[in-house]
Amino acid sequence: MNTALLKEMISQNYVRVNKHPEHDLYIYNYTQNAQFERVWNEITLSCRGLILDKNFNVVARPFPKFFNLGEIENQMLPNTTFEVFDKMDGSLGILYWINDVPFMASRGSFASDQSDKANEMLHGKYINSWPLLDKNKTYLFEIIYPENRIVLNYGLAEELVLLAVIDTQSGAEFPLEDIGFPIVLMFDGIKDIRTLSALNQENKEGFVIKYADNFRVKVKFDEYLRLHRIVTQVSNKNIWEYLRTNQSMEEILERVPDEFFEWVKETKADLENQFKAIEYQCKQEYRIYETIKETALYFQTCKHPSVLFSMLHDRDYKEIIWKKIKPNFEKPFAHKDK
Repeated sequence: MNTALLKEMISQNYVRVNKHPEHDLYIYNYTQNAQFERVWNEITLSCRGLILDKNFNVVARPFPKFFNLGEIENQMLPNTTFEVFDKMDGSLGILYWINDVPFMASRGSFASDQSDKANEMLHGKYINSWPLLDKNKTYLFEIIYPENRIVLNYGLAEELVLLAVIDTQSGAEFPLEDIGFPIVLMFDGIKDIRTLSALNQENKEGFVIKYADNFRVKVKFDEYLRLHRIVTQVSNKNIWEYLRTNQSMEEILERVPDEFFEWVKETKADLENQFKAIEYQCKQEYRIYETIKETALYFQTCKHPSVLFSMLHDRDYKEIIWKKIKPNFEKPFAHKDK
């Protein structure tokens, strides 16, 4: 573990750390800022629910960050065989141990609603699976229960669906086997990933493609993305409102799936550029004549007289500019060319 880089990423708000409420365990996650600014390195990629002890020893090792197919410019796919798995629509569960007892964390917390429900299931319906668990391995699950519904409807199901088994120290993966948990669905017989888009299914999020070297990419269905847009209720007007009121964008970013980050980034930049352009133009045009009347008449010949009058009276003109550039409603969209 590159602890120097880890501490740097934390100080720059690219990695967030949460401590266990009772034990010296810490869970590390890349932030939405890292994702928004595309700050990807060995630390941010590995901090996706990574659990360390106080001496930075790895206690549980989840998946590293993996991207959408085509999301990364010049994305190179391994020239190896691959497997295709169902992309489930729950929360990631990470199994770790305290004093020979297994517990579950969600991706960002030891004590979230999702981890609490996962522990209830682990210590209840799945308690007979404990003897089959290897403490040298990290078990990853999809936490499914009705109150955790995001888009897809799994009915009344309450399950810990086994996604992967990873060697905690090396990161090597083991084949999925029956240890008393349901296992994520694997699709057999797919030889060409270009055929995946034709397999769009109702009530499915998409696929995870796992290559022989454990490199993963994900593919999401258009219908799932459409429903996710509706559920998250994010639009260009939301972004405009956050900028206008000088609020942090992190809340919006938390609600936006990966596919729409580029749209958010472009929308934010466009609104900021419009604001700066008006502000710059007004500052260039601003001048005071000998009389108030002459100054007022001059302001009326300019494109944004209300901003100039606010400048004249030393008032905050930002609200005026933001109202001028309030956008027409637009929902986020994924970039098809990426």
